[in-house]
Amino acid sequence: MNKIPFNIPVLTGKEEESIHQAIRKGKFSGDGDFTKLCSKWLESELDCKKAFLTTSCTHALEMSALLLDIKQGDEVILPSFTFTLRLVLFQSAVQNLFLSMSARIR
Repeated sequence: MNKIPFNIPVLTGKEEESIHQAIRKGKFSGDGDFTKLCSKWLESELDCKKAFLTTSCTHALEMSALLLDIKQGDEVILPSFTFTLRLVLFQSAVQNLFLSMSARIR
């Protein structure tokens, strides 16, 4: 069985200098110079007004769920392996339907 590669970074050769630069500036967590550079690059490449970076996929999905303005009684269908949105959805008191897909379904 072949495994799907996970968390394999793309290396450009500038990583060590970038790490040293972040350490020299004393900012090596979110919302630093590199976050701002990346946001500006995404806004330019995607031709969008604003690009927001999050610390994780969980945070991005939670923010999306909040922006959808889900109300009590709304029905949300999620894959059975989803766990990141449960707290947000339960806080909204929506009906959660977990769907398990089979390889036989086309």
